[in-house]
Amino acid sequence: MIKKIDNLGRVVVPKGYRQMLGLKPGDPLDVDVEGGVITISPHQDGCVFCRGANVAAVFSRKNICSDCLEGIGSIPDA
Repeated sequence: MIKKIDNLGRVVVPKGYRQMLGLKPGDPLDVDVEGGVITISPHQDGCVFCRGANVAAVFSRKNICSDCLEGIGSIPDA
């Protein structure tokens, strides 16, 4: 889907996408730029995996709690 930036720099997120993500007017969004790509996602204060509040680390702007961080560390090499 192609959207244009208006004269105030805004882009409209289509209603269907907002409904799929449960977004409502005023909800905070995270906006990231990496490798020439803009990513817009719902803001999460807690762990990106379990949504727990005990954030122990941040990787690539994503919060990770200590339990999930430990679990990631125990994943065997592929």
